[in-house]
Amino acid sequence: MGRSILLLVLLMSTLYAGIMISIQHKMLDLPDIISQNMLLKQIEGVSDYALRTAVRNSVALGMQASPDSVWYWTEHYNNFNIQDCVIDSIKYDFAYSASRYRARTYVRGNLMGHQSSYNAEIAFNFPLIAIVGTPNCFFLQFDQPQFNPSVNWEYAWDSTPNHNDGWPSPLGNISTRPNGQGANGWKCASFESGGGFIDNAGHSSMVVSSNFSMISFAKIRKGQTSATVVWMASDPYDGTTAYTDVNGVYHPGRNLRLKPSCGIYYENGYIYFTAVNNLYNQVTVTAPFTPSGEWPHNKDAWIFLGMTYNRGVVKGYVNGVLVGTNYNGWPYSAMPTNYGYSIGRRDLKGGTFNPADYKYMFGLLDEIGLYNRTLSDTEMMGIYNQIINPANIKYIRD
Repeated sequence: MGRSILLLVLLMSTLYAGIMISIQHKMLDLPDIISQNMLLKQIEGVSDYALRTAVRNSVALGMQASPDSVWYWTEHYNNFNIQDCVIDSIKYDFAYSASRYRARTYVRGNLMGHQSSYNAEIAFNFPLIAIVGTPNCFFLQFDQPQFNPSVNWEYAWDSTPNHNDGWPSPLGNISTRPNGQGANGWKCASFESGGGFIDNAGHSSMVVSSNFSMISFAKIRKGQTSATVVWMASDPYDGTTAYTDVNGVYHPGRNLRLKPSCGIYYENGYIYFTAVNNLYNQVTVTAPFTPSGEWPHNKDAWIFLGMTYNRGVVKGYVNGVLVGTNYNGWPYSAMPTNYGYSIGRRDLKGGTFNPADYKYMFGLLDEIGLYNRTLSDTEMMGIYNQIINPANIKYIRD
């Protein structure tokens, strides 16, 4: 009995000693915990001050913002020290005026060997499209004078700095619709039954392959069995027989003239979002669709069509909603978009074709553009909402 009590006492003493040693070790960590908390409180306070600085400077900096574009500015600081923290920089995005901006602050701190960083953000009356950004390869908004044979107004303006303007066909009834008819509240392009289209022969600034996104708004006339929205050919000269042309360009005979690098079109009850990769495999997403456009289209709803390509993966979107994902040969790139774009019909060359082969558009198109990156699902929905239901965002994220 006495031996058992002795063993119990030894066991309890050992357990107590272990607890005391553990508590002592934790007590040794207490200065570090206190310094970390002190730094956290400091850096949060400095971040709040940085946000107030951003708001205070927004008026003066925003005076340089252009009324028709988004303007970016970064304010770097060398010795903006507050206690144990430093404000490194403040990044500003101004959309069209000084009163519509987003500011992001970058703060870091160092206290007793502990380092931390803290980023915050504020937005005021900032349009969502300014965050997503407009297409940067080409962007046709059709907010311009009427298409006509005059030298000044015969092309469709590209609003990007690349000036990848589109040239309306000399034949076929194609024009800009009057004020108030566009998806964005102004003008749009009207394609009648005469076989009109807009094309561009290509430029290095819109050659994409591994990652890209295409957007467009459309109203397709009721009763149509097919209508091409936008078509970026992979090889408009390629048929079913391989050959090398007089310029030394090899055409593999895979009928690539029917397989665009990037294409959105309607046919027989479905919208097609399609691309072809560099193994000549076509990747397509389809979505059921019934054209409902009626002249003069002023009561028709605009349909937003978008597609993305990410190393072999194609996604299709209707009114901002993802309607399908497909891939074939991931992670391969698409065939480069070396042949420019064709809007309103397929780009078919090097043969004899019937008018039906081109699958001409009959209806209205607007806001057609190409990004050289893959947009996210959220960004696609954001573009649709901004055009159809424009809204500003206001928030503080600290």
